[in-house]
Amino acid sequence: MLMASILLVIAISTAQLLVLNISIITEDAQAQMYDDDQYYEDKYYDDVDSYYEDYNNRYGYDDNGYLEQDKKSKIFPANKVSELGDRWSQWVFGIDTSVINPFTRDLGQEGCDVGLQDKGRLLFLVGAPRDTNTGNFPFHQCDIKKGTSILVPILNVICNDVVVGTPLFGANEQDQRICANNIITDATLFDALHVKIDGIEIQNLEQYRIDSPAGGFEFISVPNNVFNTPVGDGNGVSDGFWVLLEDLKPGKHTITFSGALDLDQIPPLMGLYEAGATYNVDVKSRYY
Repeated sequence: MLMASILLVIAISTAQLLVLNISIITEDAQAQMYDDDQYYEDKYYDDVDSYYEDYNNRYGYDDNGYLEQDKKSKIFPANKVSELGDRWSQWVFGIDTSVINPFTRDLGQEGCDVGLQDKGRLLFLVGAPRDTNTGNFPFHQCDIKKGTSILVPILNVICNDVVVGTPLFGANEQDQRICANNIITDATLFDALHVKIDGIEIQNLEQYRIDSPAGGFEFISVPNNVFNTPVGDGNGVSDGFWVLLEDLKPGKHTITFSGALDLDQIPPLMGLYEAGATYNVDVKSRYY
């Protein structure tokens, strides 16, 4: 059985999903790691605000949130995204899909709200395999407030010390980093990496590849997590492709993304794995 979020989850058996990406961090764990959001809000957003204030002074944007000169979406530099990729992974490991499962179908606003972080200033998206009946990736509809940044998980792999006996197992950080790096390097179908913002294709997605910062990350896998990872504490390293969008202008926007892995490059797995999603996002100037 294959199911995932586009940051891929791949099955090594009917019961075991290989964590090619996803997770949720509990409130206690998040508080411990980020000290009540102070680390994130002070270090990350202040740095990013400074970057974009300078960037916008040099390049004007039109009302649709794109560069006037070449119509490219406003995207954070890749080095601003690394820690967020690990937070996303922690977040997904902590989602009990028997309670809410945003990976398989459109849950409306509820499915969108589960991905909101940092008091609504950040939205985690998820992807999943194609529907077996329609052949389409999941479709999501949600409203967010102006000022919300959006993390798009195009394609990612997580190797960790919990999934013993699988191609994604690594006993320590070094092994996990080599594992994730090799899979992304050898198995990614680069022509299948796609991100569109309001119909505009983001080019050269290879430049948005990042891996976990030094030390990797800790996670807590809960019962019924999307990877079927054994319940308990673990350590992991991720590698893959992420896009972090600056807050979109008020109005309606469409975000579409997808990626694929050649499973023949990850023995004993075989075949093709692809996942993605489409989000119709309505950015509200006032959000209640």
